[in-house]
Amino acid sequence: MTTRRREYDRLRAELDETARLIRDTPGIASTGSTLPAPPLQSLLKQLHAARSEAQTRTRASVRLFKQFACTGGTIMSKCLATMPNTVLLSEMDPLSVNHMTTPSKFAPSDLIKQMRYSRHGLPDDLAIEVFLGGLGPLQQALLNNGQQLVLRDHCHSQYCTEAAWDQRPSLEEIVAREHTVLALLSVRHPMSSFLSLRKNGWVQFAPNTLEEYARRYLAFLDDNASCPIVFYEDFVDSPEEVLETMCRSLDLPYAAGSTALVGAIGMSGDSGRSGDEITARPAREVPADLAEASETSAAYGELCKRLRYPLLPG
Repeated sequence: MTTRRREYDRLRAELDETARLIRDTPGIASTGSTLPAPPLQSLLKQLHAARSEAQTRTRASVRLFKQFACTGGTIMSKCLATMPNTVLLSEMDPLSVNHMTTPSKFAPSDLIKQMRYSRHGLPDDLAIEVFLGGLGPLQQALLNNGQQLVLRDHCHSQYCTEAAWDQRPSLEEIVAREHTVLALLSVRHPMSSFLSLRKNGWVQFAPNTLEEYARRYLAFLDDNASCPIVFYEDFVDSPEEVLETMCRSLDLPYAAGSTALVGAIGMSGDSGRSGDEITARPAREVPADLAEASETSAAYGELCKRLRYPLLPG
């Protein structure tokens, strides 16, 4: 291909992109006026300004990583935390009251928890205000350092406790009040996660059945229908490949081989997997009552169908 031809193709592609951005960008698109179109140089300046603004918005986004408990989220989060210039905070939810059941009330840096312990209590709207008041300067400081913030959403607090999940805003809805958001969701075979949930004593909803768990899981998926999904089983089979996909979804830098640093990453929620080797764990035996429930539960059948899992993990 000649130099002239390459230059022609480059210019054509840029003009096509210019036209697309003019159509899609508020304030640039045509309003039906019969005034002469601005000169090409002006249009190109608008193109570059719009592109620069879009890139800035992406860099300034707060990233959210979402999953249910006992789905391998901790090891996947640790891998994300090893990526260059990435800061990941684990188990975030300003409206959670799960931590109030722990024996220790020692929380010298946690305004929200201390107010919930006080005799005055803390309304949700004020908890959100306090949370966003801290998130803003933290996000800006990280951006100034060239770092990207990832919040691991503690979805269990919203969907798998006595709280009414549809009567409160999600973490994404809260963060989106003041920040742009990029979100990613991970899943694991629901029978495997429910078995782990029962073993750990974390079934905090009633009735404590597979049907109810699946019903809540479906609500979680419905509320995040536009969110990209990665599968834990794929991750343990091909960690680097899936991690690269995760980074691409969250617009994070990917560095091959960084998973070797996982052992140096500490975070809350590290209560399931022992060790930092990224391999599949032996499947737990499914008790007879749950095997029977898997055949009769309508919600569980719908959940497995939607996620393309067999009824029982193989």
